[in-house]
Amino acid sequence: MSAPEKAQSRVKSSWISIHFEDREGRAGTSNFMADSTGTRLKKVRLARGLSLNDVAEATRIRPEKLAALEADDFTQFPSHAYGRGFLNIYGKHLGVDVSDQAAALEGHSALHHKQYQYLQNSPVPPLPEDSIAPRERTPSIVPLMVFGGILLLAGVGLWLLLTAKRLGIG
Repeated sequence: MSAPEKAQSRVKSSWISIHFEDREGRAGTSNFMADSTGTRLKKVRLARGLSLNDVAEATRIRPEKLAALEADDFTQFPSHAYGRGFLNIYGKHLGVDVSDQAAALEGHSALHHKQYQYLQNSPVPPLPEDSIAPRERTPSIVPLMVFGGILLLAGVGLWLLLTAKRLGIG
């Protein structure tokens, strides 16, 4: 049984108790004060000895998006629907109840484009000049060959028709 299958999280008042088994098969328990959903996800992941890349591979969520979830930064997602979906996948993978945070994202309206960090902090990199293909096109010979084939067939058909009339077959 793998570490994700062995781990369980239970909330008792404001304390969370995590029972886990790491990659080497050692069992352990972590107790900590209830924090934000992102902090809980990060603590459970670290308690299991998983890296962001391990979780990214298992959940098919990019590591930078997982880090945003752990930081409770939902501005990294195009909409709250994406953030809620990724949060549910991440929480299910780690066995952490994220329903309270997911429900909080349910009724939010879309963020204004000025609130998205990825639009504010990342300039568009310039394209290298050699990456743009020249628009030169050489003419294709295929249409000419098709036209020649049609003319050839018409010529052979006409020759057969005239030969048949001359011989008195048709």
